[in-house]
Amino acid sequence: MGKKPNMSSKHEPPDPMAPGGGPGRPGVTDTRASSATESEPPRQPQPGQPVDPELQAARDEALATFGRYQRLAADFENYKRRTRQDLTDRTQFANEELLRKLLPLRDNLQRALEHAPEGIDRNWFEGIKLVVRQFDDVLQAQGLSTIPAVGEKFDPAQHEAIASEETDEHEEGTIVEEMQPGYRLHNRVLRPTLVKVAHPRALKS
Repeated sequence: MGKKPNMSSKHEPPDPMAPGGGPGRPGVTDTRASSATESEPPRQPQPGQPVDPELQAARDEALATFGRYQRLAADFENYKRRTRQDLTDRTQFANEELLRKLLPLRDNLQRALEHAPEGIDRNWFEGIKLVVRQFDDVLQAQGLSTIPAVGEKFDPAQHEAIASEETDEHEEGTIVEEMQPGYRLHNRVLRPTLVKVAHPRALKS
């Protein structure tokens, strides 16, 4: 009988090592190491290590370019922030001029209610009051709100004093009467409140 052939196992060559030191797959490239350093500035040479002048000039230019990139990126972020704020302001205050022109109409409606003649038909009067309330609802829906006055401390940023009253019942600078209501559109004063302000009585000599 003939000898049986020697069935020695064939050894597969080991897989090539990946860039990170571990086994890798053919046709697959590990990009983690390259992506991690895309935004890093060029590295400086170690102290005491001789540097080729041309290489040092290239490094200096790369650092300067990276600095310009950082400044441009910061400027662009500031530009985007200003643009968003401008768009918000234009949206909030688009009707500012129209609302300013409607305020005298609101004042006249209120005066008509306050000076209604005696004996007027109550149903008609209540109907006018309902119209005024609806008018106020429309103004409020546009971001309009009244500025508090009576009992508040005088604030020149939102009040305008057109009269004063000598009194010992209120602290100096307290608003004792509202002569004409003021309004604020969102966070901006649209019309200051006309007020009467208290001040102490003059001492008799």
